[in-house]
Amino acid sequence: MTQSDTVTRGDTTTRGPDARRRLLQKAARHARSIPVTWVVLALVLAASFVRMSMHPGRARGGMDAFVSTGFDTVFVDHDWVSTITSVFFVWNPLLLVFVVVAIVVGLGWAERRMGHWRTVLAFVVVTVLGIVLGLVTEALGVGLDLYSAEITRTHRTVDPIIAVVGVVMAASAFAGPLLKRRVRIVGFAVILVFVLYSGQPSDGYRLFAAVVGLLLGMALARKPLVVRRPRATRRETRTLLAALVAVTALGPLVTIVAPTGGGALNPLGLLFRDPLRDYAAIAAHCQTGDYTRHCVNALALSRLDGPGAVLLTLLPLLALLVSAWGIQRGRRVALWLAVWINLALALLAAVYFGFLPLLSSSEYTAFQTAAAENFRAFETVSALVPVVIALGLVASLRLFPPEVGAGSTLRFFALVGALFVGVSVVYLVIVHAAHDQFSPPAAFGDLLLDLPERFVPVGFLSFEPKDIFPVGPVAVVASQWVGPVFWAATIVAAFLGMRHVHPRGAVTDEVRVRELLRTGSGGTLSWMATWTGNHYWFAPDGNAVAYRVVNNVAITTGDPLGPAGTHPSTAFAFATYCTDRGWTPAFYSVTDAVRDALTEAGWSSLRVAEETIVHPAEWSLEGKKMQDIRTSINRAAKEGVRAEWRNYAELGPFVTTQIREISELWVAEKGLPEMGFTLGGVDELMAPEVRLMVALDDDDRVQGVTSWLPSYAEGRVVGWTLDFMRRRPDGLNGVMEFLIAQTILRARDDGVPFVSLSGAPLAVAGDGRDQQSTGILKFLSRTLEPVYGFQSLLRFKMKFQPSVQQLHLCFRDPLTLPAIGLALGRAYLPTLSARQAVRALSGRE
Repeated sequence: MTQSDTVTRGDTTTRGPDARRRLLQKAARHARSIPVTWVVLALVLAASFVRMSMHPGRARGGMDAFVSTGFDTVFVDHDWVSTITSVFFVWNPLLLVFVVVAIVVGLGWAERRMGHWRTVLAFVVVTVLGIVLGLVTEALGVGLDLYSAEITRTHRTVDPIIAVVGVVMAASAFAGPLLKRRVRIVGFAVILVFVLYSGQPSDGYRLFAAVVGLLLGMALARKPLVVRRPRATRRETRTLLAALVAVTALGPLVTIVAPTGGGALNPLGLLFRDPLRDYAAIAAHCQTGDYTRHCVNALALSRLDGPGAVLLTLLPLLALLVSAWGIQRGRRVALWLAVWINLALALLAAVYFGFLPLLSSSEYTAFQTAAAENFRAFETVSALVPVVIALGLVASLRLFPPEVGAGSTLRFFALVGALFVGVSVVYLVIVHAAHDQFSPPAAFGDLLLDLPERFVPVGFLSFEPKDIFPVGPVAVVASQWVGPVFWAATIVAAFLGMRHVHPRGAVTDEVRVRELLRTGSGGTLSWMATWTGNHYWFAPDGNAVAYRVVNNVAITTGDPLGPAGTHPSTAFAFATYCTDRGWTPAFYSVTDAVRDALTEAGWSSLRVAEETIVHPAEWSLEGKKMQDIRTSINRAAKEGVRAEWRNYAELGPFVTTQIREISELWVAEKGLPEMGFTLGGVDELMAPEVRLMVALDDDDRVQGVTSWLPSYAEGRVVGWTLDFMRRRPDGLNGVMEFLIAQTILRARDDGVPFVSLSGAPLAVAGDGRDQQSTGILKFLSRTLEPVYGFQSLLRFKMKFQPSVQQLHLCFRDPLTLPAIGLALGRAYLPTLSARQAVRALSGRE
């Protein structure tokens, strides 16, 4: 089978009768592996159908009372059996569909990881203990005479999801680090959203079942409880942060569905809910002079009834979902959009729950003053939670690389401001021309004061008396749609700004850099210039320098881009450009040619790495020195491990998920966060020009992976440079030697002149006598060596008998070397916290 014929799991390239038969056989094996799940599903379906088949009346009511659980059911009627029977019944036919999917997916996933008997044990333990702990919490609330506990003590609950979430949390202890972290963080986030926005007893039972499942799973897996800050890649941390933003954006929708809940954030959610149904009837009733609470609400909201009000309620939440998408992609625009929306929600909640009802003496808001006093704690939480979310997002700013094109975030918010001004002006012009369509006729000042409320979800206006009401068709349409138009335009602008970092249709700097690379400009490391975080300076002759500014130090990435003979002149011109802006230029990882030109002009230099280069046409596996490489190749063949040469998109989700998980495992083992700058991560694998050599066994299980950056000459690939190296901790020994050897052999077959094994940062071969005996770079190297093992990495690469090319750091003033060293440390470890730095300096993991 050729490589083009290979089919990895998760791909959809299988076809024909044989493929369908294999798919059916796989499905049958999968079904046979989860018998406990099918038993639970059968019990739930049978119990629910029996209950639904009963006629409404005494029989159904008696059955409901017998199988459901609750505070009075257990503590007053002493029906302890209900703590287990309640998870086998569903009363709503539509909800039953969701429950069936949850059982098959959730319990099935858990059973495949834990096994049959652990699943049965977890099902019983998490259900009983989760519900009992929830009931004890309710009892505490009743003892403290809390209103929310009193109104829910008689509630009867049936909910199979209680058991499902607990078992899934238990099974997370048996999953890999990537999946385990996602299941736990996203799972608890969803559960807490229901607890905070809905607050029904079943929500509390699910939370306690999840906690019990988490502890039980660690006990069953014999994994000790270790409380420490989890380590993850920047991409994975952003993914989790995006999931939290998305989940919190959906929180108000929970309140819309369950408006009578007693959750701490229920007041905030209610502000997104339109509490009235028939405005016209209530408004007519108000004309009799009977000013009730519904009358006040009708007068405040009747002018906003319609599809525009619905959109104005949902669009801010949709904007949060769009920002979550952008956060996952690492867009700072998305981060600041989410911060802005959360701060706006906090301000509106504070105003409409705090200042306005308490300060106003009008009879229109008198009823809300009393409500504010009774629920002051919940309303305070409702106003503070968005602030906490906003502060957490700001604290995560270092996870987001500076976007190419300075000021993109400022341009976005300038555009939003222009949109606001533009739609406001159009609205004011229209409604001022139709001012007689308001009751009473509106003066321009009245319209101007009323303008901000046209952009606010209708629920936030529930308790504010209004002086003018749109009654004519033009006034009603303008009042309803000015807010949705603004929010829709903002969402579109945000989406385009996150998707296209540069203006659409413009010739961007990155495009120009890629064109230079394809012509053969630069050296073996030049593809790193395309990575996120780099900025570009272009000389008048079209040459370029990729750089990033850290602490006023402009650090370049490799040699300048352009014909080799022009590299020195380009470097001098870039140094002048930096000096004019008050930056300290530092040429990092440059070759001998650039170093020689700069040192002749009085610059200083340090050797910072040694690049190892193999020429495939001359490379051979013969000889004693290549024994380890041959052994690795033979071992892979014996174990049925093959190497596939693909780009990231060709691998399919089954393989790419494993690659991300292996990368997370690698980062989790380190005492410091993921490195960047000249060391790529998962994000850098996704470029279509980058190739991966992946080691897969017969079950398509990834044993190891390497990535290779292209070098071009006249549009043709003339070299591959090693970047990303990850292996499964329990995988095949020697898998890295196998993958690198396979890449060299493939390069020889393809006629590629060289394969670079890259350089280990801050590591040099030999005794390094040309280095300074002291200095920040050597200190940085010694500090990072125990964690990342750069010297060991260099020794590993020397196994392949490469030629060596020195890479240098060039700087003009030796007095700037400490600042340059600190800037390099920040470039390599952009997310390093002060605590992690102290631990690294002290030599502790």
